[in-house]
Amino acid sequence: LSPPIISRSHTEHITCTAFGSRFDVFATGDVAGTIKVWDLSDYATIMEVSSRKSGGVTCLAWVNSTEIIAGFNDSFVRCFDATSGALLWEIPNAHKGQITCVAVHCDSRLAYLVTGGLDGGIRVWALKNRELMIQFVEHQKAVTGVTIDVKKPNLIHSVSSDCTFLTFDLIKEKRAVSHMVREGAFLCCTQRLDSEQEVITADGNGRLLFWDCDYADPMQMVQDPARAKCNAVKVSPTGRYVATCGTDHLVKIFDLVDNGQLITVGHGHSENVLGLEWSGDEKQIVSVGEDACVCVWNFYGVTLDNDE
Repeated sequence: LSPPIISRSHTEHITCTAFGSRFDVFATGDVAGTIKVWDLSDYATIMEVSSRKSGGVTCLAWVNSTEIIAGFNDSFVRCFDATSGALLWEIPNAHKGQITCVAVHCDSRLAYLVTGGLDGGIRVWALKNRELMIQFVEHQKAVTGVTIDVKKPNLIHSVSSDCTFLTFDLIKEKRAVSHMVREGAFLCCTQRLDSEQEVITADGNGRLLFWDCDYADPMQMVQDPARAKCNAVKVSPTGRYVATCGTDHLVKIFDLVDNGQLITVGHGHSENVLGLEWSGDEKQIVSVGEDACVCVWNFYGVTLDNDE
């Protein structure tokens, strides 16, 4: 009799996680170059693929629920079948150095991939044939986050460790908006779904800054109580909450309706938390970190007495 596999797990630092269009399936990537796809119904691994010579996975994005796009330390972008793990295509030397972030937009009219790199560049690729559509080289240091505008897919927001937050217009093929702070390198970004769809940036001082493209200064600031470096920030699918994680080993959720009030803290990781993502139904959060752990958190929102 052959022994059955009871469970699988990462054994190295897990750098990133992402959900596709399905609420019950997510992917994780680690520094050893391994990507795993997990089923939330039984927490089992349903796909695993490893690129040991790649130097490690740095970022992930899904194309619907069928393909996983990953950025790697070796400057390659690779796309895998989410079911079989087969390599579907790759973009060699997409940047000069490490791929730091990826984002995907795909609808009936427009389908493209955005990549950010350690070289400070932002490149936009056609998903159909992987041809380079346009590139922007305005950041002076590494691009640490990119997000595609929730209302206008021709706008791309990016943040960098050079303390700048820039917005690029694909139609006009130029930078549309520029913001800068004097201190506190930006480490990640996300975007509100309500209000004026402000972009939220997070920095090494534990600050969440809310930016309106029409104003030079932040519209609001939410300070992490521990002032811990924020490694990831994500607005929930309904737009009411924002989740963060960082160097204090914690996952935190803030209520945007209640002026950014901290409503709950998750204690589960023993080392730096490097990434997190909401499930599409907003009922769960997945976080990953340097302790090689994948934590799945159940979230029930805020009740009348402000309890989770």
